[in-house]
This record gives sequence, C-alpha cells and structure tokens, in this order.
Amino acid sequence: MTVDSPKKYKTGLVLSGGGTRGFAHLGALKALHENQIEPDIIAGVSAGSIVGAYYADGKDADLALKALTSKKLFGFLEPMIPKSGLIKMGGFIKTLRQTLSATTFDELKIPLHIYAVNINTSEYTLFNSGELIPAVVASSSIPVIFPPVNIQNQYYLDGGLINNFPVEELRNICDTLIGINVNPIGDLKNLTSIKEVAERSFHIFIRNQATSKEKLCDIYIEPSGLERYGLLSISKAHEIFDIGYNETLKVLELHKEKAAILQKN
Repeated sequence: MTVDSPKKYKTGLVLSGGGTRGFAHLGALKALHENQIEPDIIAGVSAGSIVGAYYADGKDADLALKALTSKKLFGFLEPMIPKSGLIKMGGFIKTLRQTLSATTFDELKIPLHIYAVNINTSEYTLFNSGELIPAVVASSSIPVIFPPVNIQNQYYLDGGLINNFPVEELRNICDTLIGINVNPIGDLKNLTSIKEVAERSFHIFIRNQATSKEKLCDIYIEPSGLERYGLLSISKAHEIFDIGYNETLKVLELHKEKAAILQKN
C-alpha cells in the first residue's frame, strides 16, 4: 500500500489571461478574501499575471483595482508607429513601478509563477525568480497589439499564445486548486466589425484551451457575462470587477464544504 506524499502547498490559485476581463479576477479575489480563503501560491498568465503580482505583493483587490484604473495607466493605450506593436506599454510599466512594493519575485508575500512565450525559441517560459515587472509585462504583451519584451536578449510575448490557463503547472504541488477562467464564450450576436470578429476568434481559441482543464480544479470559477467585454475595455473595469465578485460568491455557496476546509483560521 502506497501513501501519497503531502503536497507542497495547501491552496493553489490559477488566474487565466483575458485582457481587461482580468478585472474579474480582482472581484473574485475580494470574494475569496471575505470568505477567509487565501492562496499559498499563485500562477498567472497575461491579465492573470498582473492580478497575481498585485495580490502576491500584499495589495488587496480594491487597492489593485484603483491602481489599474488610474489616469496614469491610460498611457498604456498610447498608439505607436506600427513596428513591433500598435500600443505602447509605457503607462502600464510606470503604474507597476509606482504601485507595486516588490521589485523581485523573492520580495513577494506569496510565491508567484508567471508564464510568457519566448518567441525566439517558441518555448513556454516560467518566471518565478529575478525581476518581477519585466516578467509581468512580457506575460501581458498580446501579440500585434503590444510589442515583445526583451529580457536578457530574448523576446517574450503573452503566455496565452501557448497556455492561457496553466492549471496543470500547479496541480501536482497543491492539495486544493482554485481555477479562475475569465473567458466564457456565451452567445454573441451582431459581430459587425473586424475588431469584434478578431477578439471573438481569440477568445474562442483560448477558451477551447481551458475546456479540458476545468476538471483539474477543485473549485472552478468562470464568470458568465464577461463575453460582452473586449480585450481593452478599461472603462468597464468596475462592472467586470463586480461580475467576478458576484460569481465567486455563488460558486463558494455551491462548494460550502470545500470552502470551509480552505478557510484560514
């Protein structure tokens, strides 16, 4: 008879990518916190890496929402001459530097795994040590929209290119795994513009990636209604936040026994 060895972490949290739909992650984290559920390790891609960095840094969900909706962030949407991307990330980088306390992964209060794609080697790359902000920016650089990020002479883009919901990366080291996927498909009508069709195609692609991973999560949260929001709907941040918050409360009510086990005393 074999006995399973204890996992390294009690509670793991995986946060998917999804552009500004990632504000729903913040709402979800607020609901988890109110129910005394705190992750012992976080893995995130793209928007999930941003939210994960703030939470692992000790920032509560409301503070992170305030930082990520500040006027300073709107430099994040400054157009650039099309060369390697359409939009500069200067405002975003400045916001991260001014509002995150940690500058390295080692300074974070919760272990954090961030994933990006090395476009030189086509490899899915884990960042969990060294400088924090370049890794967050690399993981969040949606192809074509944002330019690749140079880290030690290698260029990186959004980790969602390969794996937008890296549940399997934490499954074997956590007793309980919470997965939050902010890419529901739903039913959309009146897709009339090229932008709308392109965004819809992107979301279908990354949602299909996540379908087989739902069963790897002990608690799975996928807020319905987010399909109405695009990749860069920053003006709708508070609405998206509320959707994530309310959906998480519903899921926790459905999983009362599991939630009770995870509560911190």
